[in-house]
Amino acid sequence: MHLWVRLPAGADPDAAAARALAAGVLVSSGVPWYPAEPSVPHLRLSYGCSDVERITEGVRRLATAV
Repeated sequence: MHLWVRLPAGADPDAAAARALAAGVLVSSGVPWYPAEPSVPHLRLSYGCSDVERITEGVRRLATAV
């Protein structure tokens, strides 16, 4: 399962994904998932196998990193 997070216009999704990884959260830049350039940047979050506590901590870390 995936959740798409819309970043502010002008944000760099590749840099945001790298900062998230440095914080211990693996997310994907939305760039490779679009056949054409998206109008705004996105991150793709996968969460199918995580429990609520891990998701909560991951969101907290992601918010700090991004």
